Amino acid sequence: MDLNNQAFLVTFNNDQDYLHALTGGSWTILDHYLLVHEWSPSFITSDQPFKSVVAWVQFPELLVHFYHREVLFALGNLIGRTIKLDYHTEHLERGKFARLAVELDMTKPLATRIRLDGAWQQVTYENLPQICFECGRIGHNEDRCSKKLGASSPLTVAMETNSEARSSEQPSEPPPATGHGCK
Repeated sequence: MDLNNQAFLVTFNNDQDYLHALTGGSWTILDHYLLVHEWSPSFITSDQPFKSVVAWVQFPELLVHFYHREVLFALGNLIGRTIKLDYHTEHLERGKFARLAVELDMTKPLATRIRLDGAWQQVTYENLPQICFECGRIGHNEDRCSKKLGASSPLTVAMETNSEARSSEQPSEPPPATGHGCK
């Protein structure tokens, strides 16, 4: 069933198909990324945009002694909410990388590595469109990153504008220095 805001409601006849649709992707149709989410009775398409996506995450060259269900779920939970382990990862059939389906918060930067037993473990993401490895967010690449280009976000610009307006109304006096690293 088609809904508002380019959303669709899809029903399944069995749990196996449902789980495959939810965790089997990343899904693309005609080069457009398809965001798949669990339905809830309170879902209203106009309330807020989708803020998360389930994607396959890899931990390349993960040491074999970390290939335990509980450890892998904990690793996935460091970057999102672990949904399930890949069959080959769970059954210790392949050792090039551990592969997990993880629900990622698209409003937060993606981790490109995590600290594991004192060493850095690389994290890679399968089939996510336009990942910026400068700021770690989805939706643009490094060439268009406002962090890399030094551009201000609308919130920063608004805050700077408000600060300038206040400073013209009051005599300028430096604010008290508080917190670590303030001058």
